[in-house]
Formats: sequence, C-alpha cells, structure tokens
Amino acid sequence: MTSKILPFLCLILLIGCKKSEPELFIDFTASNDFRIVNVWNEENFKRLQETKSVQISPDAISEESFVHYSYLSLKPNHEYTFLIGNKFMYGTYVLINPHEIELQSEEFGKIPMKIIASEGDAIQIVGDFKNFKSDMMVEIDGNTIYYLNLKNDLEKLNKSNDIRSVSFNQWRFKPTQAESVEEIQHRLIENLNYISAYMRVHAFGNFDVIHTNGMYSPFSHAKNALILLDWDRVSNFWKHIFYDDKDALKAYFMLKRAFEETTPPDYIDDWLLYNEKCLEEIIITLENKQQKTQSL
Repeated sequence: MTSKILPFLCLILLIGCKKSEPELFIDFTASNDFRIVNVWNEENFKRLQETKSVQISPDAISEESFVHYSYLSLKPNHEYTFLIGNKFMYGTYVLINPHEIELQSEEFGKIPMKIIASEGDAIQIVGDFKNFKSDMMVEIDGNTIYYLNLKNDLEKLNKSNDIRSVSFNQWRFKPTQAESVEEIQHRLIENLNYISAYMRVHAFGNFDVIHTNGMYSPFSHAKNALILLDWDRVSNFWKHIFYDDKDALKAYFMLKRAFEETTPPDYIDDWLLYNEKCLEEIIITLENKQQKTQSL
C-alpha cells in the first residue's frame, strides 16, 4: 500500500512545484532591456500582499517619474547595467537557474535576484540589494530586500545611441581627486554626448514621455531653444559629477564659453532633434578647443 501511494504523492509535489514557478519568457541568449516600473521595500510589499492589493501585481506601474528612465539591461555575454533613480551600477551576472540570476559588481558586491511572478510583458523580481543605495531604494531598519517590477518594452539601441551601456555612462563615475583642465573637459564632453544621445533615443524610439530627470543636464530644454542655466540654477546632480564645486565651476565656464561661441543650427520643428543638434554643435566647439589645447 505504501509503495503505491508514495509515487503518487511525489507526482503531486512535483506538479505543485512546477506550477509555483512563473512562466519563463526571458531568452538569456539575447539582449534583454527591462524598464524598472515599480519598487517596494519588503515591509510595504508584505503589507500590500496581505490585503491582496492589485498595486503589487507584476504589471503595476508607479506614477513616479523614475519609471521612464530606470532600467535593467542584460546582455547575452552576461554583462549588465542597472539604473534606478540617480544610481547606476554595472558588472556581470550569473544565471543560477531559469528564474534566478546573481548580479555581481565590484562596488556593490553580489545581488541575488529571483523572478517570482509574471504578467504579459512584465515580470516581478525580489532581490537583496545590500550595499546598493538609491533615492528610490531607501533602507529601512537594515532591511535591504526589495521587490521590483520590470517591463520588457524598451527599444533596442545601437552603439551610437546606447545610453544604457557602460561606455556612455563614464561621466557618472565621480573622480577621487581634483582633475586637470583636460580631464574636466573630457568629463564634460562625455556628459554632453549622453544628453545628446538621450534626446536622439527618445526622438526615434517608441517613447510616449521623456523625463529630463533621466539625465544630469545644466540646460533648460525648450521647444525652440537650448538654454544654459545660470550657475545658481544648475542642478546639484550635474555639479556632483565633478570632484568638487571648484571643478564643477571650471566645467561650467568651459561650457559657457563654448555655448556663447557656437552658432545655433537651423531650426527643426521637433524639440528633441533641435536640442540634439544644438548639443552636437556645442560638443564640436569643445572638441576643437580640446584639440588646440593638446597641440600646444
């Protein structure tokens, strides 16, 4: 009797385990670019879970602006980039099983992440983010476990536009000491190249909304003009990409001189493309100055 019942019980258990796993639709042999559209700390998630709230369904999207520019980008060579709010991370990931990966970062250590649910083109993951601190992931009472909703609806980018790549985000890595004039200028140009590509991606991509919070910019971006803000009005986020305020001020006056010396391009009736053209002209002016300095 026992020998006949046990196999049947095991079968039930196996079927139960299989059903508990979310449907897999991630092809890790291809590039996967997910938009991060919601985030909860563990306490809030559990509280909403107890009330069976639809606010924590895998396809639930936050009303915060970070959902329009935050992402997890997984490449088939097992490299990744991760941006949420104003915090960027990169490294390699290990595929533990079809539903679990581990993000590895020299700066932030290992971050295990597990897919716990899916709905349409969205998945829900849970991970322990330990040393990773973000304005959208504030640690509460030492608990570093967060639940995130990821939506697989980002446009694929080519090398000239890949604002999710490490190479396009070098300006985010704050220097550990004061930089030379040449280094400050190089950092400034990298930042402007990112802003320009950000405009280009949103102009040609399938984006309903653009949020300038997704870039650190010293400009006001208008429909028919690119306006350099006065120093006192420039965001601290932009100033903090440099070593200190002294280096940031040097970068600002480099930019101000180039801005004043650059002839605006012919008007285009598309504010994204027009801003991008203005930025490209300023970058050319800065690069010409950089070449002249290097030749002296």
